Amino acid sequence: MISKKALAVIKRAQLKSGKKYTAARTVNYSIKKSVKATDLGNGFGRFVISTTTLAPNTFRRINVFGNGFNIISGSWVFSDDQQGYMLDSYSSAEDRWFFTAWNPTNSTRSVTVTVIAKRKI
Repeated sequence: MISKKALAVIKRAQLKSGKKYTAARTVNYSIKKSVKATDLGNGFGRFVISTTTLAPNTFRRINVFGNGFNIISGSWVFSDDQQGYMLDSYSSAEDRWFFTAWNPTNSTRSVTVTVIAKRKI
C-alpha cells in the first residue's frame, strides 16, 4: 500500500502544478524472474528486476517478492535526464520489498529496480 507521506507529496504537487497524477496498476515481480542475478557469496545475491514503464503524469506501485530469499535493500534507476521520484522504498515483510515510482513529466519513462537479498536457510 502506498504510504500516507507519498500520497501527500502527490497531492501537493497536483495542487501546485494543476496537473492530475493518476495511479497506474500495481506490478508484482519475483526474484526468480529477475533479468540479471549476481552471486555475492555466502547466500547473498543482487537481482536486477525487469524494467517498468511509467506513462506521463502517473505513479506506480512495484512489489518484489523474495521467493526463498529475504530482501535486505532496494534501489532504482530512472531512464532519461528528466525528473523522476521514488516516493516509497521499504521492506513490507522479510521477503518483500515495496516501491512507489512517480513520473511527474509529460513523457513516458522507465524505472529499473534492483534488490539485494540473502537466501533463506
